[in-house]
Amino acid sequence: MRWFDAHNHLQDARLGPEPERWVPVAAAAGVAGMVVNGTCESDWPEVRRLALRCPSVIPAFGLHPWRVSARSPGWRGKLVEFLDSTPQAGLGEVGLDRWILEQTPERCLELGVGPRGPAPLEVQLDVLQEQLDLATERGLPVTLHCLKAWGPLMDCCRGRPRLPRGFLLHSYGGSAEGVPEWVALGAYFSVSGHSLQPRKASHAAVLRAIPRDRLLVETDAPDQMPPAEWVSHPAVDARGRPVNAPANLARIAEGLAVLLGMPPWELAEHSEANWLRFFGRPRSVV
Repeated sequence: MRWFDAHNHLQDARLGPEPERWVPVAAAAGVAGMVVNGTCESDWPEVRRLALRCPSVIPAFGLHPWRVSARSPGWRGKLVEFLDSTPQAGLGEVGLDRWILEQTPERCLELGVGPRGPAPLEVQLDVLQEQLDLATERGLPVTLHCLKAWGPLMDCCRGRPRLPRGFLLHSYGGSAEGVPEWVALGAYFSVSGHSLQPRKASHAAVLRAIPRDRLLVETDAPDQMPPAEWVSHPAVDARGRPVNAPANLARIAEGLAVLLGMPPWELAEHSEANWLRFFGRPRSVV
């Protein structure tokens, strides 16, 4: 079985000073391709470096909603430069987030939001619209982040031209009732190991509502830790805290297959076909 990681942050410093070392480790564990998502101007160069160095990596560049307040006046021009200079680049991770607005200033700094604090939802929405305009003009796949902002995000997608390549709702946390309309708007959905946590058991019915031709799997490494029994490659950051590694994808997918009520080979077939259709074929895959 081949697995394709629909969403991670290989450039994140928590994965170590040489994050590309995880690519052959993941390949040995059955991971044939991965999408590495940038979040801000300061990490886009590392995403580009990894994509040019590692043939199995497809890059994505975007302003994450947590990073919107820290953007520079020339952020849009820089984003265009990275999209132009990196083969197969998509747009991501972008989106809307109300949860971050509920966090303390100390927690926001810990999460890397920046000294200005999180941007208000209306500012996040303006920046998202600018980025979606770029994706529409260029026919790019889009990876969307959403926390506690499903209504505003759906209103945004309803109120604009349909994205030519559609969009991925990464680590989908919306409702089962919303799935049909998201599909009609062009959505794909990725599921992470976080869904295997016992406290997320009630969300399994939502995930089973996702059509098989729109389903992908992801790690969101170094975040979205699965339970210990679904970790094949334990890893820690420089402070000794557990982090999720891209090489965990195959083991996570085994657990997700149980959750979704299908054999692992079937999940592998669907997720591969959907990943290749949405993101394209990486240089390493024939």
